[in-house]
Amino acid sequence: MIKLIVSDLDGTLLDHSKKVSAREQAALKRVKEADMILCLASGRMNVEMQQVLEEIGHRAYSLSQNGAFIHLEDGTFLKSELFDPEVSFQVYQLLKDFDLVKLVCSGEANYITHLTPASDDVQSRTFRPFILKEDLEQSLRGELSVCKFSLFGDIHVLLKLKALMEEKLGDQVELFISDKDCLDIMPLQVSKGNSLLVLIEKLGLQPEEIACIGDSFNDISMFGVTPHSFAMKGAHPDVKQRATYHVESVAEAINHVFAYNEKYAAEQKGYTIL
Repeated sequence: MIKLIVSDLDGTLLDHSKKVSAREQAALKRVKEADMILCLASGRMNVEMQQVLEEIGHRAYSLSQNGAFIHLEDGTFLKSELFDPEVSFQVYQLLKDFDLVKLVCSGEANYITHLTPASDDVQSRTFRPFILKEDLEQSLRGELSVCKFSLFGDIHVLLKLKALMEEKLGDQVELFISDKDCLDIMPLQVSKGNSLLVLIEKLGLQPEEIACIGDSFNDISMFGVTPHSFAMKGAHPDVKQRATYHVESVAEAINHVFAYNEKYAAEQKGYTIL
């Protein structure tokens, strides 16, 4: 029996205008009425995820910043994973000369050294404005706690940076292409999947009791946790290959979950549903 549904946001639950469609809201209402548990897992900050939940009138667990932070359904903080300051400084040394929009992310803010038309375009995709911090590089060794670096720009430049990071710091960081124009750099062993394992242990659930829905490379770690994994049909072929099912929407995945639970309940009673 599936008891927990975990959904990514961008490219999955959210549409192109950063909204949850009426179809998806109806599916989530069905989840709530069935007393199933909902968890959002995103590269976004927890404060952004809570804004989405407030707009749709729902409560959920939260794996934010690609799993760097875990919050419980009532908003209680459970756990965080941050960069060692020296590692974050080394990361910045490698990326600073690349022609990309460079965001340094804490739990509740995205920092940038200066604004450009390219950064304005990226900022339009977020719920919170970037915070200007000209002394960003120096702050990495001091007062600024960092959970993620997000780089935006040409995919070929991102792949070049990714290869450099793997060569120089591959044993100290995790790297994800989390969007068509975004590379996320995370602390070692920090991912949505690893944080999901922490959460289900807290909830007393087994891997077969959860379903995960996503569309990008940072969702693959979640797909590996459970046999009930759903990739969006518009996802990269390598992402879809790692999921058990392919769906057009979160609503379609939720319909599949309810059909699975109905069949499971019938089999437990000795019935067979064809």
